[in-house]
Amino acid sequence: MRKEFKQMIINNQGRIRYIASRYSHDGEYDDLHQEILLQLWRSFESFSGESKQETWVFKVALNTACTFVRAAAKQKKIKQSPLHQSMQELQPAQESCQADILNLFMDGLSDTDASLLMMYLDGLSSDDSAKVLGISSNAVRSRIKRIKNEFETNYIGD
Repeated sequence: MRKEFKQMIINNQGRIRYIASRYSHDGEYDDLHQEILLQLWRSFESFSGESKQETWVFKVALNTACTFVRAAAKQKKIKQSPLHQSMQELQPAQESCQADILNLFMDGLSDTDASLLMMYLDGLSSDDSAKVLGISSNAVRSRIKRIKNEFETNYIGD
């Protein structure tokens, strides 16, 4: 079991890191990252394979992150993070690479939309993304279309 778990973490480390960085504030990244890994370990035996492994990892990581944020909010530890400045305040430099532009765009999205975009870019189907987020497949497709339009408007233009 240990070997399979380790391989799952290796295969999904980018997703896990992204979620931990997206939902953490003020130096809490390491704590949230560790909490996600711990919850994945605790839940690993219960993974039945009914969904794709990456879908399951997204769901566990997002649920853990949401619980972490709620707990931090109760303790009034969350402060305004510079990572969540409005897109109007942040403009990509002329020489920015594609990854910088994508990260800048995602910083301007809600946590749900940013997670949805990450799942879309990772190739998860709308059905799998819907299972993770607890919304309908139609809602996923609609949000993706809106996100694409917003990106095109802000970064592609005429």
